[in-house]
Amino acid sequence: KQTDAAIRILSNLAELKLEDAEVARSCANKLVEFKSYELAASVYERVVKMRGEEPQSYRDLALVYIELGELQKAADLLYKVGFSNWDGRFMNIQQIAINELNALIELNPGKIDTSAYDKRLLGNCPVDIRIILTWNTDDCDMDLWVTDPNGEKCYYAHRQTAIGGRISDDIRRGYGPEEFCSKKAIKGEYLIQANYYGTNSQKQLQPVVVQATIYTNFGRPNQEKQVLTLQLGNTKDVYTVGTIKF
Repeated sequence: KQTDAAIRILSNLAELKLEDAEVARSCANKLVEFKSYELAASVYERVVKMRGEEPQSYRDLALVYIELGELQKAADLLYKVGFSNWDGRFMNIQQIAINELNALIELNPGKIDTSAYDKRLLGNCPVDIRIILTWNTDDCDMDLWVTDPNGEKCYYAHRQTAIGGRISDDIRRGYGPEEFCSKKAIKGEYLIQANYYGTNSQKQLQPVVVQATIYTNFGRPNQEKQVLTLQLGNTKDVYTVGTIKF
């Protein structure tokens, strides 16, 4: 619980390792968990310069800009992710970014100029529960598993549950994200797990770190957000990231 000391260590790491995009991304993710958003933004801005071909870099920065109140900057970055064409290994991210853009617009009426945006992409889609899993190392295959209060697991081989939970396509390369949504969630506890299926990374200098961002009432005025970060060990293992009570 020594948050100040942890932030000081992370900022030192950022100064030493900013030319390594994966270390920088891990550092920024942890700073976000500690709600040190200004420091996180400065690190993500460096990641954008290093990895401008990767849409995750822009999305990460946009989400921190939201926390800093830089709403127009955040919206423009999310629109860039959603409207641009990316390498095929970054599938899913356009839809995820557009959902986040529309929620941002809905929650901040009159504060975001959307005149330059394609109106076909605009329209809020609120849900009771939304869980996003990302990871810091390229070419890793992570699987998001969410088990609902009825004990039914939603994952790549069972993408829709009886109560309406849905999971996005299986991402086998890149950094994710994978997304679980439940439009009308039932009351109870939801178990969030990460299945470390495997890696093709040629540069494994550090442990893989996954981050789960959990929203309740996503896209509504009472939206709440929680960020959980977990360092993984061996491939083929399943890790419990956390639980959420709805």
